[in-house]
Amino acid sequence: MKRRHQVFLFAVLLLSLTILSPSFDFRGVQQNQDQDQENDAFPNTVTRSENQQAPVEIVVSMSESEFQVFSAIAKQVAAARVVKINLRNLPSDTYKKVLDNELAVGDSGDVILLNSEEIQGYAKRGHLYPLNATTLSKALGDSVSPLREKTEWNGYQWGMPFDFDPYVLASRSKSLADAGLERLPQNLDEWTRVISQMENKSQKLLAINIDDASAADAWLNEFGSGVAPSALRTETESHTAGGYEQVLQVLNGVQPYIHVQNTDPDFADKDMQEEALMVVTPFSQLVNNDLATEDRLTNRIMFKPLAPVTSRSFVITSGSHEAEQASRWIEGMTSNSVQSDWYQQAHHLPGQQQQLNTASQKLSVEGQIMSGNGQEWFMSKTSETPVMDNPELVLQYNKKVQQFLQGEISANQYVNDILKMQQSSK
Repeated sequence: MKRRHQVFLFAVLLLSLTILSPSFDFRGVQQNQDQDQENDAFPNTVTRSENQQAPVEIVVSMSESEFQVFSAIAKQVAAARVVKINLRNLPSDTYKKVLDNELAVGDSGDVILLNSEEIQGYAKRGHLYPLNATTLSKALGDSVSPLREKTEWNGYQWGMPFDFDPYVLASRSKSLADAGLERLPQNLDEWTRVISQMENKSQKLLAINIDDASAADAWLNEFGSGVAPSALRTETESHTAGGYEQVLQVLNGVQPYIHVQNTDPDFADKDMQEEALMVVTPFSQLVNNDLATEDRLTNRIMFKPLAPVTSRSFVITSGSHEAEQASRWIEGMTSNSVQSDWYQQAHHLPGQQQQLNTASQKLSVEGQIMSGNGQEWFMSKTSETPVMDNPELVLQYNKKVQQFLQGEISANQYVNDILKMQQSSK
């Protein structure tokens, strides 16, 4: 009886210890309830060990060739920064729709490479995480100022500029010399002169991608406000008669010498050099093909930037649980060495001022652009106000631009029609 009583007391004691110690795990693991509660209250500040760290999901939309270059660089940066990443490349035609749907339910990944013009809209809807609260806060001031302005809202910066790819007006130096020109046309008088040089010649004056509305808009901005669709919303008064008549005269003079095509023109082969004196094309397309040209030094490409300047910036989503790791990876992607590698391989201009200065100075020395301080890319008078935000109106504008480029309507009719569209949309 005495032994049975001892066993009974031991069982009661063991049961009491179990009830009074709910955090004790019989497998030898102590639960940390306080830490779990803290993580639930602040989901964006979860701190995980290296073994527990979830991969940072990065979403982009690129061509397959561009994505291959991006992927290789992104993985190198991730390894150097001790950050695990997953890359996702979305098709361009579904990119925005997929992002909007995923952001609406808080399941859009951690980092997105967005068009800078879209960042303020996403920030206002609460989809983005302010970069001022991350390790990127010290590096934000090193980015190119005109690009950084597009990512700012309400006193915070919501995106880190990565790159930009401006449209350029370009020609071969020898072709310009043969046409009696020392440089690309800079004003209406010089455009009038080059038009006169094209008379009785089979060569076209200008080649442009008719399916790229932004390319046409960039070139039309050369002729002042009220001509390009992106400048319409700021045009509230009628044009001065003399100056505007000269604009229409020049555009009507250029129209017969416009060569339209369905791809971005370049000087990769001699056929294009013989087809048109000048081209409007993205900078990256121009440099990519020019690097392989044997006569680059003796017959170099000369170009000048056009508007608008489109850029891309990295953002961190508000639903990310890996903001710290994401900011470390973005910091690596916008470092001087990586920006230089990206420019050399993808030919998009750097979003960081120091590297942009370096690239611009080199181009200036080679005689391809007129100055080398990094500011020549942003000298356009293009309005900063987004004007083509109505999809239906954009389609109407694009149709009129294409009709003008193809010679179906005159410059006068084109301008009158788009001004009427703009007024009717108010």
